[in-house]
Amino acid sequence: MKAQNSVTVLPLKVTAPPVQKVRWFAVGLALLLVAAFTAASGWASLTKYEIMGTGYLPRSVVPLFLLIVLLNAGLKFLFPSLALSRAELLFIFAILSAIAAVSGQEYANHFYLNLLGLVYYNSPQSQWFNMFTPHLPPYLVPSLNFRDPAILWAYEGMPAGAKPPIGEWLVPLIVWTPYLVSVYGLLVCLCLIFARQWEDHERLLYPLTQVPMELSGSEERSIPIHLFRSPLFWLGFAVAVLPYALRGLHLYFPAIPDPRPQRTSDILFPAGPLSAFNGLNLHYYPEMAGIAYLLSREVGLSLWLFPFIRRSEVAFRIAVGQDMYHNEFLTFQTIAAYLVMAASLVWIAKGYLKEVAISALKFTARLFRKNLSVTMPTEAKALWALALLFAFILAWSKWVAGVELSWVIIMFVGLLVTGLVVARVVAEAGVYIYSPPFRVYQVMFDVFGKQRMGPRNIILLKAMSWVQFRSTATMATGYFINSLRLGSLADIGRGRTAFWILIAVLVAILLCHITFPTVIYNYSVPKLGWWPQTSSLNTANFIGQYLTTSRPLTPHHWWGLVFGALTCWLLIKLRLSFVGFPLHPIGFITWFGWPLDRYWLSVLLGWLLKSVVLKYGGFSAFQKGKPFAYGMVVGGTTNLTFWILLRLLYPTSDIVIYD
Repeated sequence: MKAQNSVTVLPLKVTAPPVQKVRWFAVGLALLLVAAFTAASGWASLTKYEIMGTGYLPRSVVPLFLLIVLLNAGLKFLFPSLALSRAELLFIFAILSAIAAVSGQEYANHFYLNLLGLVYYNSPQSQWFNMFTPHLPPYLVPSLNFRDPAILWAYEGMPAGAKPPIGEWLVPLIVWTPYLVSVYGLLVCLCLIFARQWEDHERLLYPLTQVPMELSGSEERSIPIHLFRSPLFWLGFAVAVLPYALRGLHLYFPAIPDPRPQRTSDILFPAGPLSAFNGLNLHYYPEMAGIAYLLSREVGLSLWLFPFIRRSEVAFRIAVGQDMYHNEFLTFQTIAAYLVMAASLVWIAKGYLKEVAISALKFTARLFRKNLSVTMPTEAKALWALALLFAFILAWSKWVAGVELSWVIIMFVGLLVTGLVVARVVAEAGVYIYSPPFRVYQVMFDVFGKQRMGPRNIILLKAMSWVQFRSTATMATGYFINSLRLGSLADIGRGRTAFWILIAVLVAILLCHITFPTVIYNYSVPKLGWWPQTSSLNTANFIGQYLTTSRPLTPHHWWGLVFGALTCWLLIKLRLSFVGFPLHPIGFITWFGWPLDRYWLSVLLGWLLKSVVLKYGGFSAFQKGKPFAYGMVVGGTTNLTFWILLRLLYPTSDIVIYD
């Protein structure tokens, strides 16, 4: 008889980390900082055009967060019970980052000035006389009469002793606010749906989250002692600070030489195909150089190489006799690349998205059966919220703004596509500033034309675009995807983080409703910063040109779409088929537009440094070199924030940095 050995196999039990508590004190502090940051950055962007929330690792938020960390260390020593935990510190950073651009190019820099401009530039003195206001519902603007003080005083100044006509804004802001918040809510839900797929399944790098994680220290140590004791950190800090410190000093003391950290190459080739390589931006951005060190090598390589591939394509076009419409061809290539990239992201996540959709339907069915003990997964809630917000936006557009639903659907599907791709670019490539090189509404106007769309739809869709669609620097999804990742890393939870992001966005929008009209009336448009001075005029000219001229598409544009789609598909296919394929499709996505035209050199420097360190020192040397990269990011953001604040108090004839 054979002896039998029985082995009991115990199931593997994976315990999720406990959810960290965020006290109401920390929540209140975060919202107070949101209000203060929004008011200050809104005033700075209008009066001096200093954008304090620049970048997906917001420029002025990083030094503010470092100051909070240092103050919290002192508080922990004196009053331990009042000190913030590491999770609470990261929560504050996530919330501040999420709203950093609301008072800038994402929304506020456009919305208030352009609402006024639609009426002011509709006057008899304008070339667009009576073209805009006949199509505007009266409750969407402060007034339809350009002589009304609510309009006239914004451009021609208030009489002595007069008070700003803020009351005229009450009705339009009440009407617009639900729409504005819904647009942000739609994008939060989009990011929340994809966050678990990208974090847990695809394990994306999220390079921009590494900086606040390092600065927040640990539960045992309130400050990042390991960073502050590292000579490499302070070396990186100095390398970042020195060029722009000298540049700032030169603005106040011209005898100090200007190192000119932002240069442009001269005309190297007067004519011919190689003229495509003229005007190279040789800009040094220490934050982006530090971030590039943290990226995978194929992403870093692709970010700086593809802008040269783009110029090579233009050179080839010139060589074969195509001397015109280069930008249009490149734009339509990029549009197609966005569509293919978004489709690939959905396709790769199809199993996960199917699981989310099924769970949303199952849990909803149980709730209808009054099984209230069921808890719906966060992603399922986000899916339902996205659908409801999309439906609300359609209803608002139809019955409040009076826009045809077909155009609204196309525009917002375009927003979801571009928002998803931008979130992926930020989560995987950590580009400091990036937005699509095209605007969804403009593509619609070009493709469908004024005859098919009609003037009312063009005017109102343009007005609806002044939140998110119009941004030329960043999109909210880039901020949101990083903030949700920080919520996960801090064990706060993505769902809770998303909820407080939306509350913070609402607070920021309400503060903008007060700050921006007040500043506009007290200064008047001609006395604002250089960009806000002409913003509303440029918008009026943009709309007027589309209402008076036709821009039919040609085979040239359609071929751009074909080449762009095929190129992006091929890069994705090669990337998935061959491990270690050196070119990343994100390089093609980002190859056109001002951000990488300015950042390519900084990316190249960070990529070269990482490549050399890995080749001669290996992975351990790369890890030891990270404090240098963190020092460049912290030094760059802290130094430029200092000069921004100094210039607000003591203006100079030029600015320290061009973004």
